Amino acid sequence: MADVRRIPPSQRHILSGLLDPRSVSDALAAYYGLLHPVERVALFGFFPGNHVPSGFLALARTGMDLFRPLAVPFVGTLQAMTALLRVALEPNRPVLLHVPLEQRSWVEDVAELTDAKPIDLLRLDTARYRPVINVLVVETAAPGGWPRFEIRSGEDAVAAAGVNWIGTSYAEIYLEVAEVAMGRGFGRSVLSALASRLVADGKVPIYPVTEDDWPTVMEAEELGFRRTGDRRWMAQALRRDPGAA
Repeated sequence: MADVRRIPPSQRHILSGLLDPRSVSDALAAYYGLLHPVERVALFGFFPGNHVPSGFLALARTGMDLFRPLAVPFVGTLQAMTALLRVALEPNRPVLLHVPLEQRSWVEDVAELTDAKPIDLLRLDTARYRPVINVLVVETAAPGGWPRFEIRSGEDAVAAAGVNWIGTSYAEIYLEVAEVAMGRGFGRSVLSALASRLVADGKVPIYPVTEDDWPTVMEAEELGFRRTGDRRWMAQALRRDPGAA
């Protein structure tokens, strides 16, 4: 009989058989399932009647959102998605959910989604990469020792690029640009500095962007980023309370 079980940190390795570390589509789940600090992640496995899980959900506390944990399901069936969400999510406690575009309807059977944004995942093509050199870019210390590059004006960073996580093959990056710095090439400069550092460290940068943010997509493509075909929803998810009126 299928059931959902909490996976203790000492047994998280059983998830590795589900994941391809070379696949950009598996990278997010691989990081949170196998590498995120154990004290900041809860792992739930879907077991279809034996001792080997066929899917899982990682519920992680991150620096990306201090109030909502990140929920990353990695499943192949509606049954697994439904069972994992019902066990892992507390009723009426919001989470930030990342789910493949085609699985949105599976989630909506259990949870209400709001602020849903379609995300397109870009990957740096090192053969097409054209670095940008800007002497204003400085490297700063980021939490966890991960690289972060900034351009500052006085005490404030007007452009910054850093990493959300670093896995065995890939590193997911982010970019922040203040309104006063728009159109000056600062975002592209810090993004290039970060990409160069990650490539030198043997990691491939991947960059999630909202599909309708054409200026960001064009800027990234000018550096050498290319679409991977991996598309997903990022949304707030609130599990419905079946006991409510």
